[in-house]
Amino acid sequence: MNIAVVAANGRLGKEFVEAALAAGHTVRAGIRGDSNLESHPNLSAIQCDATNASDIRRLLRNQDAVVSAIGHIKGSDANVQTVATQTILTVMQEMNITRFVDVTGTGVRFPGDKISLVDIFLNLAVGIVDPARVKDGKDHVEVLKTSSVEWTTIRVLKLQNVKPQAFELKLHGPTKWYVGRREVALAMLQVLEHDSFIKQAPIISRATSAKS
Repeated sequence: MNIAVVAANGRLGKEFVEAALAAGHTVRAGIRGDSNLESHPNLSAIQCDATNASDIRRLLRNQDAVVSAIGHIKGSDANVQTVATQTILTVMQEMNITRFVDVTGTGVRFPGDKISLVDIFLNLAVGIVDPARVKDGKDHVEVLKTSSVEWTTIRVLKLQNVKPQAFELKLHGPTKWYVGRREVALAMLQVLEHDSFIKQAPIISRATSAKS
């Protein structure tokens, strides 16, 4: 599969690129600034501003699927995820690319979600400290819902610098408390390869069996 990755040299994006290459896929990485990606015969990298349609067109040309690892960092615009998603979806529709996968927080709720007290408290704290980030996550999902693409948004409580462990994707959770970026990357790759959770937003949950 030819996969375009937006924000490929961020911490999550880099994990996804490594996982996708290890699985035998070809990756075109959209990066900002210097690349921290190791060279690989199936990897190409181009400078890409995710809110710039011309950059996104160069990134998505001849690709089968798009993965967005955009997240909020210091100095990013309050609505960066929503604006970037709108730009990406517009170009995808121009190019007849149908598969899109990204990630957001569990503060984006869906009917039927199993919400733990830890989830409630942590999202309440984020909502107090950085309400724009929560709003951006919600707004970007509304953009996805109104699009014609086959989207999947992986929801996670809080990204951690922890070793990957067994997980399951469950439509309504409950969420794992500690989720490593590698787990999120593997979850994103899983839904791409299995073509699963189309137009849904599964949550990374604790594994109930040895299989992840």
